[in-house]
Amino acid sequence: MSAFFRSRRPSMALWIIFFVNGAVLASWAPRIPQVKSELSLTDGQMGWALLGVAAGSVPALIGTARLLRSVPSRLVCTVSAIVFAGALPLIALAPNGWFLGLSLAVLGAASGCLDVAMNTAAIEYQDRGGFRILSRLHGGYSLGVLAGAASGAATAKFDVTTAAHFVGVSITLLVLVGTASTFLPRQGPRPDAQVHSIRSRLDNGGPRGSWVERVTRLLAIPAVIGMMAIAALLVEGMVTDWSALLVSRDFGGGSVVGATAVVVFSSAMFLSRSVGDLIIDRLGPAATMMCAAAVVAVATVVGVLVQHGPWGVVLMMGVIGIALGPLFPLLITEAGRRSSAGVAAATARVSAVGYGAYLGGPPLVGFLADHTGLVSAFVLVACTCSIVLGLLSTSLRRSPSRLLPSTEFAER
Repeated sequence: MSAFFRSRRPSMALWIIFFVNGAVLASWAPRIPQVKSELSLTDGQMGWALLGVAAGSVPALIGTARLLRSVPSRLVCTVSAIVFAGALPLIALAPNGWFLGLSLAVLGAASGCLDVAMNTAAIEYQDRGGFRILSRLHGGYSLGVLAGAASGAATAKFDVTTAAHFVGVSITLLVLVGTASTFLPRQGPRPDAQVHSIRSRLDNGGPRGSWVERVTRLLAIPAVIGMMAIAALLVEGMVTDWSALLVSRDFGGGSVVGATAVVVFSSAMFLSRSVGDLIIDRLGPAATMMCAAAVVAVATVVGVLVQHGPWGVVLMMGVIGIALGPLFPLLITEAGRRSSAGVAAATARVSAVGYGAYLGGPPLVGFLADHTGLVSAFVLVACTCSIVLGLLSTSLRRSPSRLLPSTEFAER
């Protein structure tokens, strides 16, 4: 039994890191109204402060890819997770909107750095081990989001100060990071070179053809994956930010039912990511993407246009969450295997593109809603993104998606 747990320590440690990444900002989100009130910020001022997360994270996503060329991913994971969890109390210390924005920029930078480092470490580990694990790890992220949101909602309900709440969360997460850091997988020498060397032996058994074909494969396929990441995370961001209002206002469900829609969606994302690796192994990446696209489109049309009750929309959010859950981990894995720049760079690019879509999706829906209404905007965005995912899913069949053989695995 001890050998069983020892063999799984690296994956358990990675799961904890993913959990921590999800829990930090989710703990802050439910306290936004209280912080806004305490600092006497207008909606516009609060909006500018919230942009600090994006301002810090996007440069960090790109910069971390370069950092990982010379620094082991486990070290970057550990340091960025410590900074991310440890900086949370800075929000409670903010005396004004400017300091709040700077605090959120620090959190955003640590989050972006951790995003790339933990996904890179996970992809390297699963490729060396010859098994899928990334979707389950993203399930840990989703569970962290649920746990963080629950802590924020509970402390807000019982009037716990933001300082006490954030310090408590920070200490708890730092203990988890300290425990996990010892068991994070060690990186083998020059993993990207190993991956490309092995992949070259797997792909077609030899040369890949002319230089034009090589450039096309190296550039076009990751670009297609980036487009799928935009479509998937645009829908995810839309549901996260707009589903509560859609249910409570447009379908007359009230605030409690509206909040339930977000919880159901997040729970469904966690469940589907927990079993996503098994689904992808059984169906394959292309079929998984195509089925998810069809489910999102059908659930949206039936839930929003066919039936007219709020609980039907809540159920629809759960179905959409189940469909979307495995997609982003799948796309990160595929990008890492197909990119000429290596795992870290591919992870950074897909994460940056996806994060931009996640942030940009809600404002886009708001703009459309001003002209067409929220229901029409929701359906238009969800169905358009589903069509994009369905049409582009065939590109996942164009080169082998198999994992590296387990004989290549060596824990160093």
